[in-house]
Amino acid sequence: MQQASDKSVIISEILDPRTKNLLPMLEISDYVLSNELVSMVLAMVAEDRQINDVLEELFAEAGNEMHIRPADLYLWDGEKLSFYEVLLRARQRREIVIGYRLANAEKAVINPPGKNEKRRWSLKDVFVVIAEKK
Repeated sequence: MQQASDKSVIISEILDPRTKNLLPMLEISDYVLSNELVSMVLAMVAEDRQINDVLEELFAEAGNEMHIRPADLYLWDGEKLSFYEVLLRARQRREIVIGYRLANAEKAVINPPGKNEKRRWSLKDVFVVIAEKK
């Protein structure tokens, strides 16, 4: 973990899109181009007004947030379920599963393909959920 933090340089926000061109020379690992983000959100709302309700809920100070939850909240070790079945179990907890990260994977899978395909889950897997803060 220490090695990763020694090598990573993160800039939280860039306002001028021209600054983005300088980042490769500075070995910057990640950034947020806030003006571009605002433009994308406005385009989403213009295309479908109902998305505004979802965005308001996600970005409100109180209410639902994204969380990483352990698999044992939704299944037993080695249980064979489809993603849809996990989603239904999470729904009983008033949560929405939007993805997962398998125990042996480096990255999470958001909105996975093949949601009907059954797979054997491990208790070391985790799920990405939208839920109220507890």
